[in-house]
Amino acid sequence: MGMECVLNAAECLDKTFMQEGFFARRGLLHARGRKWKLRRKQLNPAFNHNIVISFFDVFNDVGNQLIAQFAALPQLHGAAVKFKDAEDMLSRAVLEVSCLTIMGTPTNFTEADDAHIATTYKRLLEISAIKTVKPWLQLDLLHKLLAPQLYEEAERCNQLLVEFVAEIVARKHRNWLLRHAIDNESGQAEDSPWQRRIFIEQMFQLAANNELTLQDIEDEAQSMVLVSFETVSNSIMIALLCLATHQGDCQERLRAEIATILPHGNDASYVGVEQLQQLQYLDAFVHEALRLLATVPMNLRHVSRDFQLSAHAHAIVPQNTIIVLDTFNMQRDPRWWGTHATEFEPQRFMQQQQLQDEEEAPPPPHSVQSKPQGEARRHSYSFLPFSKGLRTCIGRRYSFFIMKVFLVKLIANFEFHSAMQLEQLQFVEGISLKFRNADDISFTIQQTKPTKC
Repeated sequence: MGMECVLNAAECLDKTFMQEGFFARRGLLHARGRKWKLRRKQLNPAFNHNIVISFFDVFNDVGNQLIAQFAALPQLHGAAVKFKDAEDMLSRAVLEVSCLTIMGTPTNFTEADDAHIATTYKRLLEISAIKTVKPWLQLDLLHKLLAPQLYEEAERCNQLLVEFVAEIVARKHRNWLLRHAIDNESGQAEDSPWQRRIFIEQMFQLAANNELTLQDIEDEAQSMVLVSFETVSNSIMIALLCLATHQGDCQERLRAEIATILPHGNDASYVGVEQLQQLQYLDAFVHEALRLLATVPMNLRHVSRDFQLSAHAHAIVPQNTIIVLDTFNMQRDPRWWGTHATEFEPQRFMQQQQLQDEEEAPPPPHSVQSKPQGEARRHSYSFLPFSKGLRTCIGRRYSFFIMKVFLVKLIANFEFHSAMQLEQLQFVEGISLKFRNADDISFTIQQTKPTKC
């Protein structure tokens, strides 16, 4: 498969010049070559399994605040909830999680965002998308001449977010230096168990070792907050849209599965990693939503030197080629997903898991192995929710955990319906998937009746 070859080719590790206009481009997200490899190695420990698991208290606390907001605010429940109102609420909640887990800073965005930080991040991503398809706007002179109003808006938005992150980093760094000075005087070990080595703390340690500057830390924090909050909030909205528009029993099956796993049936006040691991239909539902409506619809790669596509003996991709990986249409391709590739069917992932389990299990003696007719293991690169290969997403597990915790809480507490049909959606090509007719999408959101214990 060409997608697998490109994503695993060292010659295709770098992003393209078309993404130079991307906001927060100086961090890991757009680093190239050796710089990317070094920075990825430096940042990997901040997203190891134990640290991500330690965030579950944060995921649940903010998730409970989110449920309270949906229940309390009149624009977030009832028969005419606007897509953009729900999206705004989810964006603020996920941004709150990002600031807590990446920078260790509470912001209370779930309750209020008076400075419009969340909407500013989203607007800068929209402007970044414009500058990607119109790369001449990446030159400040041309941007000022050809789109002066857009340029001024971008500068205002950029300044607001740079100051937002810089203030947090400076304050946290002062506290970090003070804490370490106290530790050194008292003889307390640096790796004391009370000190959780979250992202920003690990960055400060690298700065203390002269491996990073404070500007590097600001750049990385800005990049991580932006990507984590935008990708996760967009993925949750996509899942809710699929849930609300589906006419089958998906919602009932999810709620029933959740009720069998959670204590006291519908008590979703705390959702742990052990419970998430038991929610197999939730996994299938999330995967199918991200397959049908790919959060990041395409990926661009720059070819640093000539390389050969492994599946095609005579296909040489020349140096400086820009490769566009069309994830959106690949995940709807009938060759991989069958004749109903454009339909929402979570069961397809349940069947794939069953096939995988059967293949991994040792066959019983004297048995004849056979697969269900028409079923076969799909190519591992036919589904790329957070990319794969050499440059796979560093926060993949982190993102899935936030998404699933929030979805369990939302599904356990509310019913979601919409008159919109998935085939009526009009897509806007951008950095992340957006809908041109978002103003026409509305939900009916009603609280579920409490389940008797």
